[in-house]
Amino acid sequence: MKFSTLTLITALLATPVVAETSSRMPEHIGFGSGAALGGIVAGPVGVVVGGTLGTLMGHDVVTDRQLKAKTAELTALHSEISQARSELARLNAIQAKQHAEITAFQRLLSDLSVAVHFDVDSAMTAAEYRRALQTVAAASTDIDGLTVRLVGHADATGSKRYNETLSDARVRSVGHVLTEAGMASERLSTEARGEREASAITQCGPNALDRRVDIQLSFERGHDDEGLYSIR
Repeated sequence: MKFSTLTLITALLATPVVAETSSRMPEHIGFGSGAALGGIVAGPVGVVVGGTLGTLMGHDVVTDRQLKAKTAELTALHSEISQARSELARLNAIQAKQHAEITAFQRLLSDLSVAVHFDVDSAMTAAEYRRALQTVAAASTDIDGLTVRLVGHADATGSKRYNETLSDARVRSVGHVLTEAGMASERLSTEARGEREASAITQCGPNALDRRVDIQLSFERGHDDEGLYSIR
């Protein structure tokens, strides 16, 4: 009986080396060691019990290795997330600076009033203004939210009704140049005020500055945080 038990232990110890791949080695080492210990302590029954315990010990070795591998993966992922957060913070800083610059630029343009002047009894936009108007039209297609308001004026000479009609004709003349240059009509609004604001007497002649169309730029208000990046 002792001889057969010893033979069985020897066979079980030899099994992992010959029959199994390296990927299963920890389980079988555990099984062989447990079987040998069980055989010495309690004979054949001990071989079975010890082998079972040894297999569980081998699984513990594999589990420990897997946990270490997953921990390393999580550490690497955490590092990547930290780097991504840093990059997003940098992009947000750049975006915020650009947003502040654009806002300041919009305020500057909104406070400026450009005027197109006309000859007496004329509603023809002079050639000297066309290039500037073409630039405004191009900007309206390139800058989101940019709108243009045209306000027409006339001097106090002539009847009130005539001056109302003349200021309207001047507005339409400037508007035609803008739309011809590519500005969308929905971005353009007009108003004719006639002689209601006529008062200027300058070195250019009586009421010269009253014969004009004011070009007022404005911007549709957007969200303050529009375009900013975030990560959670």
